[in-house]
Amino acid sequence: MILEGQFNQAVIYTRVVDEKVREQVTQLLNEPFVKGEHIAIMPDTHIGKGAVIGTTMTTKNKKVCPNLVGVDIGCGIMVTKLDPTHLSERDFNRLDQVIRTHIPSGFNVNIKAKNFNRLDDLTFELDKLMRVKQSLGSLGGGNHFIEVSRNEQGDYYLTVHTGSRSLGLTVANHHQRIAGNDCLKTVTSPKVAQPDLAYLEGQHLDDYLNDLTIAQEYAHANRLLISDRILRHMNWTVVDQFDSVHNYIDPIQGILRKGATDASKGTRLIIPLNMKDGGIIAKGKGNPEWNYSAPHGAGRVLSRRQAKKQLSLAIFKDTMKDIYSTSVKMDTLDEAPMAYKNPTDIIDNIEETVAILEHIRPVYNFKAS
Repeated sequence: MILEGQFNQAVIYTRVVDEKVREQVTQLLNEPFVKGEHIAIMPDTHIGKGAVIGTTMTTKNKKVCPNLVGVDIGCGIMVTKLDPTHLSERDFNRLDQVIRTHIPSGFNVNIKAKNFNRLDDLTFELDKLMRVKQSLGSLGGGNHFIEVSRNEQGDYYLTVHTGSRSLGLTVANHHQRIAGNDCLKTVTSPKVAQPDLAYLEGQHLDDYLNDLTIAQEYAHANRLLISDRILRHMNWTVVDQFDSVHNYIDPIQGILRKGATDASKGTRLIIPLNMKDGGIIAKGKGNPEWNYSAPHGAGRVLSRRQAKKQLSLAIFKDTMKDIYSTSVKMDTLDEAPMAYKNPTDIIDNIEETVAILEHIRPVYNFKAS
């Protein structure tokens, strides 16, 4: 589907598009700062802050709205293929205890702070520096998860989905405020029609990109630390490992991805589907029409509030009965598989951008509850 706006057009790579998604994409296309950029919307799209989840866009104009990346800067999934020698599904009770003991989740953080030297290079001073340091090695909540999955050949994978925690939120909000001051300071002739799409340019953009890069590095370090803690306590050995990031700007490619991941030619990536169906490990085809990108998940069909109201906990539990999890509760009902699009809606629409390597299915799942 192609949507036309006042200053640009966008391709949405799915046949069924929610009306609210159309409205939000059109709002972006009606802003002059996107003129001439290549905009491609991924099949898992749904409404988001500033722009729809699944937005990818070139940044040739050197004008960037922080809301287009979002607050969980650098969020992604670290995938670790495991040596099966010391792994048994009988160990999942122990794994659950390891995670609950050593990996803070939800709003919890570590008691001891971890040093992260790159914080000294931020362009502004953090009000809650200690909490940011304590958050390194913590999972967070929402759709963040830790899973052990298995492919058809019996290989096991540890997947850790989390991001930059409070650092990303602080960086995003700080620079969006600056963008608002820049674009909306003249009431009679604001630079943008939508306040949420206020953008940065010049030195303010350079400052944002500096801080964005630091938050992206922090998010990667966070996933690596969580993975390492689990591997160490479970005595598991790494066979292979890669990281698939989905809220960021690639400075070399000059591409912004909000809820989308790099699918450059030969790049490995993962597309998580839901708690029951696991994820797709794929390799990018390097399609420029897709902005060298792929969807970052299945995409929600129910908001968190709608899911809490409409979905049944009993059905949720039945859906997850074959997967070891102590996280299937009312607290996580908004993360039930039924809150997300049917996996086939994603798989059937990604052939142009990725080659599917394998489908991994969860045998263990943890979410904050």
